Amino acid sequence: MTPEDRLASFLEADGPALAGAAELRRRLAASDTWQEPPEGLGDLIVADIQRERSARPGIPERGRRTGAALRWGAAVAVAAALVAGVVVAAVPHVDAQITLAGTERAPGAAATAALRSTDSGVAITLDITRLAAPPAGFYYQAWVTGDRGMVAIGTFHLRGGPDAVELWSAVSITDYPTITVTLEPEDGNPASSGAVVLTNGSGGG
Repeated sequence: MTPEDRLASFLEADGPALAGAAELRRRLAASDTWQEPPEGLGDLIVADIQRERSARPGIPERGRRTGAALRWGAAVAVAAALVAGVVVAAVPHVDAQITLAGTERAPGAAATAALRSTDSGVAITLDITRLAAPPAGFYYQAWVTGDRGMVAIGTFHLRGGPDAVELWSAVSITDYPTITVTLEPEDGNPASSGAVVLTNGSGGG
């Protein structure tokens, strides 16, 4: 469909068509929606308004202008609401944030853990600062700890530089409130080394 046809079909749509949010969302998502408008778009809009005016001779001019303004206002409002919805949906809801401090093994390090509940578990985004990459043969392991013990929630190395680390916990942070990061050797042993570099607890691992 040409840009002129798309414009005409949109202008001819009344309330029920504007209520078709899915169609408008599709148009907003289409790459060509955000391209430069076709040459002569302004003339097409003026011509369409004139056609509407001619088709409704019994409506006073002020009423026609008001109706056109309302239709365009409604279209803009729907578009703005959908764009706002897309923006809000793109920003995940954070349930809680936990601050982690460096231990004597990494005294300058710090981190913030953003927790978000999902249908699969707890998504944890760990934003780390001033933690050096581990030496060759080692990596970092993240854990949650509670009265029932420790649960591993992911590994990382930061050798590409500072970055947000995505972790997952299948257990409730309410039951396992302490988050720790330990330095682990690549020895195949799944148990914690106890070498804690970051924690929001007492520093044990």
